[in-house]
Amino acid sequence: MDPALASLLLDLTGLSDTEAEELTRQEYIRLYLDRKTHTGMVGERQTHDGEPVMFYEDRFDHAFFTSAHRTSRPYNKDEFQKDRATRVRWIGEIIKGNIDGTECWWIPDPDRRDSSGGIIVKRLYILRDENYVIWLEPLKTRRWKFSSAYLANKEYIRQITKGGSLFWYKKISRD
Repeated sequence: MDPALASLLLDLTGLSDTEAEELTRQEYIRLYLDRKTHTGMVGERQTHDGEPVMFYEDRFDHAFFTSAHRTSRPYNKDEFQKDRATRVRWIGEIIKGNIDGTECWWIPDPDRRDSSGGIIVKRLYILRDENYVIWLEPLKTRRWKFSSAYLANKEYIRQITKGGSLFWYKKISRD
């Protein structure tokens, strides 16, 4: 692992799942949420090309939990994932374009349409050396919404990028 990435990992060693979840939640709030609304905490950060990204308090569970029973309940987010949680600090650095080797893709979602009938296009940030992906979904307000971030295998990444288009790549410096 790149030393810059390793230094960003949240140390959850020796913590129970409950303790790790609480520490990760506090870090998520500290890094990404800075104001209260009537529906919860929100924050705005920027992508590598200056696009605004909204972070919402309620996305925490979506981003850091998965289904304990993936075959019978694939969308039930009931199991905290420490491997996702340790990388909570990576999200902002990757979408800002601060990490070498990051790719950004447009990924059409043919199952979802906007109000005018056009196919919804999501942003996908990939750090291939780590098999790490970050999903951003479009908002009607010409902003993005942080959706999720997780480790994925190479075949999955190949599959989801098959219909997409790469539009930005942060080259790895030779220094």
